[in-house]
Amino acid sequence: MNSNAKKIRTIITQDAEVDDQNSLRHFLFYANEVELQGIVQTSSKFHWQGVPGAVKPANIREDDFGSSEQSGPYDEPYRWPGTEWMMRVIDDYEKDYPQLIKHADGYPAPDYLRSITKVGNIGYEGEMEAPTEGSELIRSRILDEDDRTLYLQVWGGTNTIARALMDIEKEYRDTPAWQTLHQKITDKVVITACGEQDPAYRQYVAESWPGIPFVKTLQMRSYAYPWFVMPEGESKDTLRAEFMRTEILNGSSALTDGYCTWLDGHVYEGEGPAGQFGANPNIVNEWFGAKMGLPEQPKKYDFLSEGDSPTYILLFPWGFRTLENFAWGGMAGRYHKVTGQFNSKGEELNIWDVSLDHYTDLAGQVSEVESMWPYVADVQRDFAARAAWVDAESFSDGEHAPALTVQEGLDHIIEAGGECTLHACAAGKDQTDVTVTARIYTEASASWAAEAVLRQEGNTFTVKLPVSASSGDQLHLIFKAQAGGHHRLVHYQQVILTIK
Repeated sequence: MNSNAKKIRTIITQDAEVDDQNSLRHFLFYANEVELQGIVQTSSKFHWQGVPGAVKPANIREDDFGSSEQSGPYDEPYRWPGTEWMMRVIDDYEKDYPQLIKHADGYPAPDYLRSITKVGNIGYEGEMEAPTEGSELIRSRILDEDDRTLYLQVWGGTNTIARALMDIEKEYRDTPAWQTLHQKITDKVVITACGEQDPAYRQYVAESWPGIPFVKTLQMRSYAYPWFVMPEGESKDTLRAEFMRTEILNGSSALTDGYCTWLDGHVYEGEGPAGQFGANPNIVNEWFGAKMGLPEQPKKYDFLSEGDSPTYILLFPWGFRTLENFAWGGMAGRYHKVTGQFNSKGEELNIWDVSLDHYTDLAGQVSEVESMWPYVADVQRDFAARAAWVDAESFSDGEHAPALTVQEGLDHIIEAGGECTLHACAAGKDQTDVTVTARIYTEASASWAAEAVLRQEGNTFTVKLPVSASSGDQLHLIFKAQAGGHHRLVHYQQVILTIK
């Protein structure tokens, strides 16, 4: 396992919605894979604590849950679950921790997690009235001497991050070092966000820090409430009740014991009937079915939602190269740079949004889907394997993802019409066979990618490029190693061929 100095570092910000609580429980099974430097509760347009005297003009709006509710005034709580739940989740992690460390190095101690769990700006939607413990934690990490990229996850509103950046600007903007510091921070910070859930990004971050990448990882139809609309196939099967109940919820893990699914009896603090997905027996008719117009209605123990989880799934070392270029794709999907969006000063914003890919369902039908969809089954099976670690008394009793390398490396320069031969080397960590396959990732490649020919003989792969390829074009190859155990765990490698 890599030392912290080599790990991706990140801070979670979240608004405590039930799917955020699910996302945090899921994340903690992978807390060894990154260096987590903060868990910060914030607000959003869907959840806030309320500030005495703060009033929002009365309005009725239909939110993302399909329920029409009055969202003001700001001096009252709005779907507010409190903040104590974060420590309860860490308490559950502490129960699982002795078993998790038998299977992987690098899991943070529970007391460390408690020390970095803070409350941020929670007053109301977009509230940035004063510094908070959460904004100060973020501010200190932005200003530290660590040269690694700092990935700031946004599961709710951006306001606490915005407050941290605002305080930095207030402190340094009139100093000679300001321009240098501004550029350093712009180069250092990446925001991965489940959309825009408050006005703070547009009103402050985009105005003062337009160059900070804002990656909108909103794969709502793949890993959130409306997943039912996606085509039939393995990914959808791993979100249905049978898989959830038998593979994720069936063990003794305290983290998954608190994990919420449809109609499972869980009651969510601070939520009205429209948000009681587990306990409201009429939830299907009142919120989900008719209003959403989805092709099927949820059943007990169906996957509920982790709409925010793509913000961190793209950070984990699955073998993809997403963090080199978000357009290259990966386990949390593929993204494109949004053009034509500017702040009030005419500066173009560094926004990335989800791109679509193609997926072949069980009947052989090809659909255009959110680009995370083909990998949901991989994510779910890996999640299930880690949940099962809690019941595995030793390393050999659990299942672990295989290792995969490409002998010749991941980057190659090839002439148009040329041929490239690559050798994949796969090794299982368990007593299971490992198979290797590869495919051309056409959506991330040049337009002629469909003309390239990929051949496999054992673990040797040869790709023939068309003569129509142009200098500078790229062809992306995705290698996949899959173990033969119960969970069929995977690891990937992404090879890029560039035309000379």
